[in-house]
Amino acid sequence: DAVVFVKGRLDKREDVPRLVAMEMMVPDLSNAGIDAPVILSILENRVTPPLVTRLGEILSHHRGNSEVRIKVQGRQKTTVLRLDRHRVTPSPALFGDLKALLGSSCLV
Repeated sequence: DAVVFVKGRLDKREDVPRLVAMEMMVPDLSNAGIDAPVILSILENRVTPPLVTRLGEILSHHRGNSEVRIKVQGRQKTTVLRLDRHRVTPSPALFGDLKALLGSSCLV
């Protein structure tokens, strides 16, 4: 579960092609996307007071500088909300909490 850059060559001498790695580097992603907005997608029929309360708790727990937007998808239209009161720090912990609450496909 890591992002890596691999430099290599394709070996097609045998029946099944193989990728032969010659160099591998782990990029520094510590600052990648720090201020990019976190965009969530939620089906309109799932938006309930308990879910909204729990979502607010999760976002408050991960305070930071990134804006949060929510795409509420209804049958006929999609509404995008920008949460001015909640800014977060994108992190694996935040994304895990959001996926546990909203489902694995909630992040856009």
